[in-house]
Amino acid sequence: MRLIRRTCTLFLAAALAGQVAVAPADAAGPAAPGSLTVDFTRAAAEFDVPRDLLVAVAYGESRLDGHGGLPSQANGYGVMHLVSNPTQHSLERAATLTGEPVDRLRSVTSANIRGGAAVLRDLADDEGLTGGARDRLSAWYPVVARYSAAVDASTARLYADHVYDLLRTGIAAGPVRVAPRPLRPEFGRYAGVTPAGAAGANVAAAVPEYASARWVSAYGGNYQAGRSARITTVVVHVTQGSYAGTVSWFQNPSAGVSAHYVVKSSNGEITQMVREGDTAYHARSANPYAVGIEHEGFVDNPAWFTDAMYRSSAALTRYLCDKYGLPKTRTSIKGHNELPGNDHTDPGPNWNWNYYISLVNAGGSGGRYLAGSPTDFTGDGRDDIVSFTQGSLNDVYVATSTGSAFTGTSVKWNDFFGLNGETLLSGDVNGDGKDDVVAFTHGTLADVYVALSTGTSFGGGLKWHDWFAPGAEVGAVGDVNGDGRDDIIAFTHDTNADVYVALSTGTGFGPGLKWHEYFSIAGEFPALGDVNGDGRDDIITFTQGPLTASDVIVSLSTGGGFGAPQTWHDLFAVGTEQPRVGDINGDGRDDIVTFTCNADADVYAAISTGTSFVGTTVKWNDLFCLPGEFPYLGDYNGDGKDDIVAFTKGSFNDVHVGLSTGTSFLGATKWHDFFGLPNETTF
Repeated sequence: MRLIRRTCTLFLAAALAGQVAVAPADAAGPAAPGSLTVDFTRAAAEFDVPRDLLVAVAYGESRLDGHGGLPSQANGYGVMHLVSNPTQHSLERAATLTGEPVDRLRSVTSANIRGGAAVLRDLADDEGLTGGARDRLSAWYPVVARYSAAVDASTARLYADHVYDLLRTGIAAGPVRVAPRPLRPEFGRYAGVTPAGAAGANVAAAVPEYASARWVSAYGGNYQAGRSARITTVVVHVTQGSYAGTVSWFQNPSAGVSAHYVVKSSNGEITQMVREGDTAYHARSANPYAVGIEHEGFVDNPAWFTDAMYRSSAALTRYLCDKYGLPKTRTSIKGHNELPGNDHTDPGPNWNWNYYISLVNAGGSGGRYLAGSPTDFTGDGRDDIVSFTQGSLNDVYVATSTGSAFTGTSVKWNDFFGLNGETLLSGDVNGDGKDDVVAFTHGTLADVYVALSTGTSFGGGLKWHDWFAPGAEVGAVGDVNGDGRDDIIAFTHDTNADVYVALSTGTGFGPGLKWHEYFSIAGEFPALGDVNGDGRDDIITFTQGPLTASDVIVSLSTGGGFGAPQTWHDLFAVGTEQPRVGDINGDGRDDIVTFTCNADADVYAAISTGTSFVGTTVKWNDLFCLPGEFPYLGDYNGDGKDDIVAFTKGSFNDVHVGLSTGTSFLGATKWHDFFGLPNETTF
């Protein structure tokens, strides 16, 4: 949430729109190379504060970014986050201690660092740290806890623990470096205090509604008990401040604001602060029907938006959507800036919506699950790639495969197909050998539109069904009866876990019929594929639990229904890994593949025997799909074996392919250098 920039409380910020602070010419912001190092060294020496401690406090507060002299959510300024609000006065304290004018402390980085050092030293004196004790980093723990200005000791410990974690792991921020070291803090008065959110920190600590969260209650006056409307929206905010600082601010009686959840940048840790059934003050008129999730960071600095944060937050949003029956699309997952009556800009242009929504859907692109979707739009036996712009243009672009590259950057195949919030898939629905595109509108209309491929373009969108996959149901495309035409499938993906099918006639889809009455419950990842090689697509679900509960369940198609579920693998696609389905060894049976899409960037495969998937730790590639990229499968060179593809998105928008040898995937090769822009749906 862009909560600040105008006044000392978030609540008043909403009321005083337009009074934006203007940064002076020498405003605190990105400093010249090396200058920050000098500033920290000088300030540390002047006030006899350990230089590395000073850096760690600043890094925890701001990542060493002064944000142009503009205020944080708590009306704090600069890399040291010197605060001025009704209950916190470190800015004024720094002015008194240093003799620096308040304006310079707000806007000039060197003065701000000097002010932070002065406040730390003043607190140290108050704690009785003598010259000898000040030389020990471990002795400063109570001082750091007090620097947080938290309203309770448990939140102060949360803040100090983070600073000491930084000292232990080290900091590398351009020229500013802090070497890692073993460090055991001297807790002092905080020795008997449990960090906020940990078991024992308060009476309700063990009972957050979201199992992976900590519980720290916001101040009672910063939210309202109960709701006046049902929950229909999840709102993504950015804190404009640190994690511990945000938790502390929502506990502060002068704040007047709150959110239901706060997510930490470095590791995705989540704190719940308001019950979902209560009304947090975070989105003005949307408060009654919205759940607010705050993300640690600043809208103008994408470094805060880590993969750990994206994945943790997406899992939380997925839980909320499943719990309240919301579509996992941008129709119900919104940024603060998209809500009526709000002038905020968060989460801002650096928030990767495409990646986030894909994670909410356990790996699909553009707001849906997609474990496999055929894309041979020309009918030449080689899969191509497609991108739907959605938004205001609703164009569809295709780059066709030559067998060694994808050609075409701005080849428009349709100029109006795939609106915002629709699920977009592909398949050969009329059986002519060319894959077509399909759109599920969901919602209350629940129409299904098809645009048939001519081999060089897609025809106009035609309605092939007028009631299928309503609301938050998960749509899919596949040939479940083996007649050569792809059909449509809907997983209700709720506690009923029904599966409906509408068979293709070649010019439309027939009535929706229930083919299974309990398959792929909420939170699991449903998929389709011909896993036994009989020519009919079967249904698959990845339970995606922790290590002890990452099963892969299969229900085989009989041509008129799906059979009893069977466990085909008991440890695959763990947690937030991204599973896919395709025939990677060319034996006519679809296999399963999972992409870690983290710093390891590993790709694992388990091969179908026709009755199970074999292989748990069989790595087929050890560097493919980095965090933020989108992986899929397809036979891009036409050799009968599905290969892997990754869309980088972001600033490069490259497309990389790793060809299958039948036993592994080759290294990534760039097949296109500009395709699939951020926030487009691409596969």
